[in-house]
Amino acid sequence: MRLSPLTQAVALMTATLLLTACGDDDDTTIAIIDGTPPLLTTDSNFASGYSAVAAIFVSGRVQDSGGIKSVTYTLNGKTSQPLNIDTNGYFNDRILLDLGENSIALAATDNAGNIMRSTKNIYLGDMVAAGGSHTAALHEGQLYGWGRNNYGQTGTTYTSTFTDNMRHPELPMLMDSAPKNLLSIKFNQNHSLAIDDKGQVYSWGNDAYGQLGRGQSNRHPCVKAADCRLDIGAIAGIDNAVMLAAGYNHNLVLTKDGSVWAFGANAQGQLGNNTAIDSSIPVKVDFSAAEGVSHIVQVVASSSSSYALDDNGQVWGWGSDASANLGRGQACNEANHCLNITNKPLRINVIAKDLADHTTQGVEKEIVTQLAAGKDHVLALTNKESVYGWGLNASSQIGYNGIGFRDTANAWTSTITVPSKLPWFTGKDVRRVYANGNASYVLLDNVASNISNSPASDGILYAWGMFGETDGRGKTSYENLDEPTDKLTSLKN
Repeated sequence: MRLSPLTQAVALMTATLLLTACGDDDDTTIAIIDGTPPLLTTDSNFASGYSAVAAIFVSGRVQDSGGIKSVTYTLNGKTSQPLNIDTNGYFNDRILLDLGENSIALAATDNAGNIMRSTKNIYLGDMVAAGGSHTAALHEGQLYGWGRNNYGQTGTTYTSTFTDNMRHPELPMLMDSAPKNLLSIKFNQNHSLAIDDKGQVYSWGNDAYGQLGRGQSNRHPCVKAADCRLDIGAIAGIDNAVMLAAGYNHNLVLTKDGSVWAFGANAQGQLGNNTAIDSSIPVKVDFSAAEGVSHIVQVVASSSSSYALDDNGQVWGWGSDASANLGRGQACNEANHCLNITNKPLRINVIAKDLADHTTQGVEKEIVTQLAAGKDHVLALTNKESVYGWGLNASSQIGYNGIGFRDTANAWTSTITVPSKLPWFTGKDVRRVYANGNASYVLLDNVASNISNSPASDGILYAWGMFGETDGRGKTSYENLDEPTDKLTSLKN
């Protein structure tokens, strides 16, 4: 119970009236009513916006001198569920999200029945996607695509080139053959994936390695004989999908129950099913030997590697380790062949302590809360807003191996073999990490303005690694940025 000045004044008036009414009676009782709700605080992870993870890692504290009865959450109006709190009122828990829109209401109730609520709106899914040279966006559940279409990857149901009478879509084009209730899309190279509001997965485009997950039959001839699918078709055998991850020639699907399915190329064990055999239909990733694994809440994929994050903040990886993709301290090569141990999930120790050990007496342990993967490098964001990186660094996509540092004594190596904490984000409000190709990005809030007396800005995107700029004549020049740089000045908030 916390008494505000107004509450104290009301209590004093009540006591005065009671004394007046009862005269000098020695049995007089003064009643002070607790009308103040508890104090509920949460960390910055509990915020409205878009989520790349199928869970919110929510931490905080609830306080009330009169005692706490409960702390609960309600997801999308469903039955409320308890959050685990310790004796000092600290909580550190995970809330699994539904695909699409989510409304999460936290409610802290004290022993007097007063309630403090905090509600956030979070969208799980990708509304925009970009492949090798094709792009799309969702608007009210409908798919709009544009760009290269030599495999039908934009969704037009036909192939095209820039020299055809029916050219590549150069502006956003409504794809009439796509379902009208799509909630998330994911592209890479020359193939495309989508999920609808029923959790059904669809695929189209290049299918040379079975990366569309629709079996061997009924392919269309595109660039080569029977190497693509022009129709936007459903993938059988996967229900209640909530997330997609697209590698170069393989794909991952996360379902609501935490299962991970994979299909496509598997020469490096990137499907995670203990084999090196390609599969044109979904196979379940085998976590049976992954000791301590819990509910998977995110999947990401690089060129020939795969990664998963569980709701204990543990990171798992499998597939190619040619660029130290799995962070084991050395890269796999002909002299260090390790396919026999990387074709199933291995734990990647991002932080040098037990990630499964969480809050103790209000001290929140550092855990990974989001992953991002480029061609052959990985970024990991923690609940302490630290960023770790490992893998290929030839283009300075991890850092300090670009235009100012390469071939100097201070340059970082071209391969970062173990997860390493990046030095630029101490004290920064890091909201999200992104990676693709040989580039990395981080989204920051509360960035100090260069203008005197101007407020700090939110939603500033910094880039490093391979970065290209196109001039007015259409010529693109590339440079490798050593560290996060505010190059994308037109992207704010």
